[in-house]
Amino acid sequence: MELKDIKGIDAILDQAKIYSIVSEQLADNLQDFKNQIKSQQNEGDYNEILKLLSDAESLIYQASSKLAEVDPD
Repeated sequence: MELKDIKGIDAILDQAKIYSIVSEQLADNLQDFKNQIKSQQNEGDYNEILKLLSDAESLIYQASSKLAEVDPD
């Protein structure tokens, strides 16, 4: 479905729910990515990138939480 096809409150609420799920999955993937980086710490110092990823993960979880408040039921 293209965004231009989303019309009416039900479709809008359903799309918001989808974005909530997608953003939560993205945050989960970032967490997995951070764990992968941590397993390679003997190859360099990744503290800066890990902090940036943690910040991004936190913001994305917050976005997911806000989007989940849009309840289609």
